Amino acid sequence: MRQTEFVLVGLDQLGTKMKIIFVRHGEPDYRVLEERSYTGFGMDLAPLSEKGWQQAQELSKNSLLHSADLLVSSAVTRALETASYVACATGLPLRVEPLLHEWQVYESGVENFEKARTLFLENNGSLPPNSPFQYETAEEMRSRFLKSMRKYRDYQTVVVVTHRMLMRQFVPDEKIDFCQVIECEIEI
Repeated sequence: MRQTEFVLVGLDQLGTKMKIIFVRHGEPDYRVLEERSYTGFGMDLAPLSEKGWQQAQELSKNSLLHSADLLVSSAVTRALETASYVACATGLPLRVEPLLHEWQVYESGVENFEKARTLFLENNGSLPPNSPFQYETAEEMRSRFLKSMRKYRDYQTVVVVTHRMLMRQFVPDEKIDFCQVIECEIEI
């Protein structure tokens, strides 16, 4: 008689494939914040521009979004405002995830941000030794995203409204437009 061998498997260690429908937020309007000299995370308070509202309204008509089970958004104003249009149009439950924020550069100022982005892209997302700018690496962004999404493993399809640099860690598109929708499957 053949015996069956039982092996204990830690379910928390198994990967779960999840269909992610990434959505980049609509076009923001930074003018009021720039006029008041906001920097760093203060810039995350920027609302959508009028064009951004139109983009978000048009986005909310996308039939692919209606196929999802859940809507998860970055807590950054431009993403959350975009997600609100999608939630109203689809009726999807909305969850806010503060760790789905934009890429972090630990230097202030728009000029430093752009120099850091150039360095990030030139180094394929890694931080070179003795870098003049400190920033979040591609691996750190991927890890942050995956960790924040683990609690949604029970959902098959999730719309995630977030930011270009974070999305680029999972999709090959060099340019990701405002309110662009990109569908992919990720092991969470």
